[in-house]
Parts: sequence; C-alpha cells; structure tokens
Amino acid sequence: MPLQKISREEMIFTSAQVFRKRGYNNTSMNDLADACGLTKGVFYHHFESKEELMKAVLHGVHLHFKTTLFALAYSDKYTPEEKLDKFLTKAQKMFSKSDGGCLMANTALETLSSLPEFAPYLREFFADWIDAMTQIYSSVYQEDKARRIAEQTVQEFEGAVMFLRIFGERRYMDEMLERAKLRLMIA
Repeated sequence: MPLQKISREEMIFTSAQVFRKRGYNNTSMNDLADACGLTKGVFYHHFESKEELMKAVLHGVHLHFKTTLFALAYSDKYTPEEKLDKFLTKAQKMFSKSDGGCLMANTALETLSSLPEFAPYLREFFADWIDAMTQIYSSVYQEDKARRIAEQTVQEFEGAVMFLRIFGERRYMDEMLERAKLRLMIA
C-alpha cells in the first residue's frame, strides 16, 4: 500500500472505525497504520502507544457527539418532543450505520478492568449524554426525576444497540425509541 499524507484528525477518525469493528484488544498498531496508509513508524511518530491513541479516539468521538448530537438537546429551535425525536433518530442512525455498535460502550466493556485510564473519558462521555437527555426530560419533570429517566433512556438505548447487533432485529431499537418518547408525553 502506498504511503499517503494524512492528518492527525484523519488518523483518529480512521482508528475509531477500526477500534469499533475489531475492539481495542484485537487491534494492533499495524492494523491501525495499515488502515491509515502509513507505516507503523510514522504512526508511532504521532502516537507513542496504542493507549495514547485510544485516549485521543475517545476524546475525538466524545467531541463529535457533543457537537453533532448532544447539542440538539440544548437547542432553542425545537420543542422538547422535537428535540427528543431528532436526538434519538440521529443517534439511531449513527449507531445503526456503523459496524460494531457503540465504540464507547464496547470500549468500556472491554477495557475498564484492565485499562482504568480510559474510565474518565468514558464516564465523561456518558455523563454528557445523560446531561443532554436530562435537559430534554426536565421540560416536563423535576430535575432529579428527569435525570433518572435520562439515565434509564441511555441504558435502554445501549441495550437496544446491543440487541440489534445480536439478533439483527430493528424492533429492539424501535421499541426503545417509542418508550423514550412516551416518557416525555406522560409526565
């Protein structure tokens, strides 16, 4: 494969795709360098270790979600119902079109006991997701109840992604989306 010039951001994006498909432990630096069209030596010039790269990936994925998805919850353009619908529909598309499901949840399950240095990145991501959902649900519930419902919604969403992957049936995601919307309407 010919070597190509690639930015650090492109390396992080490409690496995220590889980690999502293969998992952290099943991905080597050679795999990542190959995916980016680089030699391993050039790759190590940008990232001292696979752990350093993964931290950059987790940070980059979080930033992407924060600006493209979580921001919807704070928009003044939409009603709470529209925010929830747009938020969950967009999240569903983001997870459904990519191989491997949710990189953040997969990484948490795979690495938290062996690589605790990833925990702060993962906690921050899920805390921001819960905060965004709390923002939406707080339009009809008091703050602490809105937070509990937000936590439940995020947990159900991740479970639905997993069941979609295991069973290949979209009904898990569809049913979860309906329950999340119903919670907003029955306040």
